[in-house]
Amino acid sequence: MKWIKNNYILLLIGALVVISLFWDLLISELFKPSIETTPFHSAEVDSSIDTQQLPIEINQSTTQEKLYVDVKGAIYKPGVYLVEPDDRVIDVIESAGGFTDDADENQINLAEKVYDAMVIYVPSVSDYSELIVQTQSNDGKIRINQATQTELEQLPGIGATKALAIIQYREDNGPFKTAEELQNVSGIGAKTFEQIKEFIIVP
Repeated sequence: MKWIKNNYILLLIGALVVISLFWDLLISELFKPSIETTPFHSAEVDSSIDTQQLPIEINQSTTQEKLYVDVKGAIYKPGVYLVEPDDRVIDVIESAGGFTDDADENQINLAEKVYDAMVIYVPSVSDYSELIVQTQSNDGKIRINQATQTELEQLPGIGATKALAIIQYREDNGPFKTAEELQNVSGIGAKTFEQIKEFIIVP
C-alpha cells in the first residue's frame, strides 16, 4: 500500500495511456472501410457496357423482311414461296422442285436477286418452238396469248417487267380478247400500245 501511495501519479498516468490506446483501437475498428459498404458507382458499370449496340442487334434479328415470290411455268412445284432477302432465282427454283425436263433454262437469269411480289415464269422448249411456228405463219407478228417472256421482250418498249406483267394479266384474267386490252396491263399505256400494236396478233 505504501508503494501504491508513493507511485499514485505514475499509476494514474499509465491507466490513462492504456485507456487512450484502447479507445483509439475501438474507434478505428468501428470506422474501418468495408468492401460490402463501398458505394456503388453506376458510371463505372455504364462505361463497360455498350448500351447502343445491343438494341441494334435485337432489331436486326427481329425485323427480318418477309418476301413472297410466285413461281410458274416449267417447274415441278409451282406456287407462292416465302424466301429470304438474299436469295437468288436459282434458290427459289430449287425450292419449287427444280426445272422440268422440257424447261428452257436459258431464258431465266438464275443469278438475279429476288424481291417481294416477284413473278418467275419458266418457259418450256415446246412453248418456244410453238411460238416460232406461230410467228412465222402470221407475218412475224406475235400472238400475245401464247408468247413467252422472251418473245414479248422483243416487242418495242417491252422489257422484262412489262413482259411478266402481260403474262400475269393473261393468267389472272384469261386470254386477251382484243389487242387494245393490253392497255389494261400495269405499265402499258396508250403510248406503249401504239409502239407494239402492229407487231401483235389476237387471239
